[in-house]
Amino acid sequence: MVVLLFSAPEEEYLKHIKRCEEKFEILFSIFSHTVRRILNSSFSEDELRQYFLKMIRFHDLGKLTKKWQENIGKDKNKKLPSHAPIGAAYLWKVLPKGIKESLAFAVAIHHTDRGLLGDNIERPDVQAILDGIVKNDGSIDWHKGVDDLDKEYFPDGARELTINDLREMARGLRVWARGCDLFEQHRRRLQVALAHHILKLCDISAAVERKEYQKGDENKEVYFGGWLMSSNIKSYVENVYNRMQQLKRLKT
Repeated sequence: MVVLLFSAPEEEYLKHIKRCEEKFEILFSIFSHTVRRILNSSFSEDELRQYFLKMIRFHDLGKLTKKWQENIGKDKNKKLPSHAPIGAAYLWKVLPKGIKESLAFAVAIHHTDRGLLGDNIERPDVQAILDGIVKNDGSIDWHKGVDDLDKEYFPDGARELTINDLREMARGLRVWARGCDLFEQHRRRLQVALAHHILKLCDISAAVERKEYQKGDENKEVYFGGWLMSSNIKSYVENVYNRMQQLKRLKT
């Protein structure tokens, strides 16, 4: 029997990730030139596309821990384990130098609106212990449902992650972000901001079915971060797609 995994209440994990990938395929072509210019790397456009796709595919990897899956949607007042550092640690481990830094950092901060940035890059190993998502041997305590996932979405390298990988990722990001002159620090922040922007566009436009992104009472004050933000991003991605389709028709 296949065990369903979730990325949010009533939102299946794999469906969400695949929706994110669909949005990425729409968006990356319009960002590819900017990505190559800002990163100023020797990677080809196709290589960059594959690396960014990994960022999209594995940004929520930490939601596959046993404790996260067992507690999602049960108690709104109970804080779920921090999941972003696990995806960041995996990218740090598998991507090459020169791209892993900005993409891992983008994943590590993709929930900074919840105040988790400090723990994500300062002590994610300690936080993982406090959250109860690691076993006694230091390995990540994954939910049994990961056994049903294709290796494309849960590779062996993810299964083998340990608390040491979280520590190494955080140390590496701190050195990368701070171990250079002021001009280079700003350049690297710009790289992270661009990667983070692409990730959030894909993530939010793929998550419009979540309750927090549904339009509520018309008389209630609208807060940025809820349905209005989601609606605007969804419309933006749809407009990009429509423009691309129009261009294709003009070329034929």
